[in-house]
Amino acid sequence: MDANDQETKLAHELTHSVNDALNRRIEERFRAALLLVNPTLDMEKVTVISNVENDNELLVDGIDDETVDQAMAIFEEQGDE
Repeated sequence: MDANDQETKLAHELTHSVNDALNRRIEERFRAALLLVNPTLDMEKVTVISNVENDNELLVDGIDDETVDQAMAIFEEQGDE
């Protein structure tokens, strides 16, 4: 493997690591926002999946849309700080 291939592989691995870290951070922040909306949520039944590589996709399942919308407002407000 030549140096260019090694650099490309390293850049890909670094990008993947950064995206994984961003996904975890987004998921944690959104879960915290959900708990601000409803502190009694059973988070074991809630799924939050972030995918920054796919146009910052955020999938939330296991709760009603109104709670998700309220949490999104909090999440976006916190992002501006």
